Amino acid sequence: MTDDRGLASCVLVINLERSSQPVAEIATALGPLGIPVDVVDRGPQLRWTATLVLRVPTERAEEAMLALALKGFGDVLAYESDDAM
Repeated sequence: MTDDRGLASCVLVINLERSSQPVAEIATALGPLGIPVDVVDRGPQLRWTATLVLRVPTERAEEAMLALALKGFGDVLAYESDDAM
């Protein structure tokens, strides 16, 4: 999967404890690190709780997940797509 700039990207699915958690909290966690965030989808309930789907550069996924965990977003899944598909 590539973003609009042609960079490899992956998808992070963040399960929110409360559907009222603002996206701004996530931007606050990743912004200072210079990790670009592209909101792909915000489902009211894609699993058991409200979720937010982001696209981030693949090489920054681990750093993004750690930053989110440190800000209280511990339930984050990362999915990487095979560009050959």
